[in-house]
Amino acid sequence: MDRLFAEIRSDMEGTAAFKAFADRHNVNSAANLTVTDDDIAALITEHLAPRIRGKTVVEIGAGIGLLSLHMGTVAKRVYCIEANPIWSSVFVNFLLGAKPKNVSFMFGSADEFVGCIRADVAVVCTRSDVNGMTLVGRQFAPTVIDVYGELIDENLETFDAEARSLRRQT
Repeated sequence: MDRLFAEIRSDMEGTAAFKAFADRHNVNSAANLTVTDDDIAALITEHLAPRIRGKTVVEIGAGIGLLSLHMGTVAKRVYCIEANPIWSSVFVNFLLGAKPKNVSFMFGSADEFVGCIRADVAVVCTRSDVNGMTLVGRQFAPTVIDVYGELIDENLETFDAEARSLRRQT
């Protein structure tokens, strides 16, 4: 699966069409997927469960939507927002196979949905444009959880220097 994601990304990321889309929609994050494994999505959901159980959650920068699907097993409702159309074909495969009624998927820059969605918690699970996604998350919910920020702070020794430095650059 990682090879497929790398191929999709390399085929599309540098194209003129993608650059124009990114400029038009103010997409500043890298086209890197953060959550691509069911086990990782389940562990992150377990980490978040006490704070999202029975609540309305919006995930900003959801990639292929795997984490949102898992959070949907705990949260009352999940709104999954992804601005990068590179992942749409993979996203659709997850939708067809596993989308429950309480999880809604949206493509577009998160700021396009401000005022349309109110949530209890916004979740950002990314390694790039953390600040931008966190700022927009505050427009959806009073609580914003930066998943990787928390995990890195709690377990500094388990994250490599590159992962820590990428976050500082955003």
